[in-house]
Amino acid sequence: MYQHLTVLILVLVTLSASGMAGLAASHPSTAADNTTYLPVISRPGPTPFFAIEAYPNQIGGSTAVRNQAIALGASWLRLNSIRWDRIQPVEGGPYDWSVLAAFERDLNGARAAGLTPSIIIHAAPTWATGVGSNCAPIMDEKLPAFAAFVEALVTRYRDQVRFWELGNEPDIDWRLVPPDSIFGCWGNADDPYYGGERYGRMLQAVAPAIRRADPTARIIIGGLLMDRPNNNNTPGATDTPWRFFEGVLRSGAANSFDIVAFHSYLSYQGTFPFDHDRLAGTAWSDPSIGGSTIGKSAFLRNVMQQFGIDKPIWLNEMGLLCTGCTEPPPNAFFAAQADHLIRVMARSGGSNLGMVAWYPINGPGWRNSGLLDASQRPRPVFIAYQHLIRLAKGYDRVQSFDYGQPAAIEGYRFVKVTGLVDVLWSRSTTVQTVALPADKFVRATGIDSNALPADRVQTVGNEVRVTVGYDPIFIERRP
Repeated sequence: MYQHLTVLILVLVTLSASGMAGLAASHPSTAADNTTYLPVISRPGPTPFFAIEAYPNQIGGSTAVRNQAIALGASWLRLNSIRWDRIQPVEGGPYDWSVLAAFERDLNGARAAGLTPSIIIHAAPTWATGVGSNCAPIMDEKLPAFAAFVEALVTRYRDQVRFWELGNEPDIDWRLVPPDSIFGCWGNADDPYYGGERYGRMLQAVAPAIRRADPTARIIIGGLLMDRPNNNNTPGATDTPWRFFEGVLRSGAANSFDIVAFHSYLSYQGTFPFDHDRLAGTAWSDPSIGGSTIGKSAFLRNVMQQFGIDKPIWLNEMGLLCTGCTEPPPNAFFAAQADHLIRVMARSGGSNLGMVAWYPINGPGWRNSGLLDASQRPRPVFIAYQHLIRLAKGYDRVQSFDYGQPAAIEGYRFVKVTGLVDVLWSRSTTVQTVALPADKFVRATGIDSNALPADRVQTVGNEVRVTVGYDPIFIERRP
């Protein structure tokens, strides 16, 4: 059973072969493999963070997609399926649960695939928004009606769903999206906190209703777009979307949610080498920020720290898009997708994220983002994800591990009782070499699941030396 995740901050002693010990925030530069490098942050938790999102009626309505989900081996399924406006189109009217037939098929499909569902509630009826759009903030006077609806919904599905997400990318100004949008709906560029306080009032109205219906339920802040950390890279901009989350907390809603979520999308920029997660020129690419995965999660933690709270963080929607690509996209794009997924997953583990969802599993997906192609066959990104899940199965925690070369290598270790799995890559196009005791080495593979060629894995005396390039690799080790 899922347990509420907590962030475990560890300031530990780094022990060297010479017996020196000291508090360390980063790993010392040494090639000695008998040095133990301990993490600043590690992630405990009984539920692996590997997740997918699917379009509605795919897991339940497509045998091919459901079978591929089973083969993938992920733990979580995110669904954007519940629309209040369709269930209660008339104010004061009855709830029409029949519109959720496809959703119920997806729940059954998730159960068959061994996936824990996380469900988004969105789309308010126009009688609740008052502006002729179902993607707009709910009027304060209509929040009791929304709370009553959500309580009835959670009561209906409390034996099947524990994780409820309120909105999707709510930190987008509702006036910038179509009336039927599946994202946005709560942002307000004219407000200093971008509408976050109003969203916070909604949380405070709805949270008690959810907890009455199911005391074990977990409430998720709608995955935040987090378009930028400030206006530095947006000349002339005067709006403040990055203050949305701060506004939520300023409203007093800290006790009205259990998990804060964010999203991360990048667009393909061409052939090797590109670390799209830290792509130069994007809002989160500044080296001091750390890229979309590390930077956004650190930003959210910093905001929470200002209010004295500590909640789990999820990256519950991410992907690499082929924006403006030809059809079919070039093969280099699909290779870049696989590379991107492994980097983001490894960094997410090292950043203590509790769930990370690729959008979507079904193909071809939004701008070719699907793990599967149009015939629902695996793309390279699916193979990479499946390989990571199989190798990391049963992991206890994830920690930074760079083989004593922090300036040259970025790496993360999935720690299991039965062994260790290191995910690492060179920080540049310069090929690096790592060494480990031969009796600890099991196997080295690429993200395509194939063993590295013999010229990249060589035994010299009592150690194995592995070459590490810009593309991620896996090294399996004995404890």
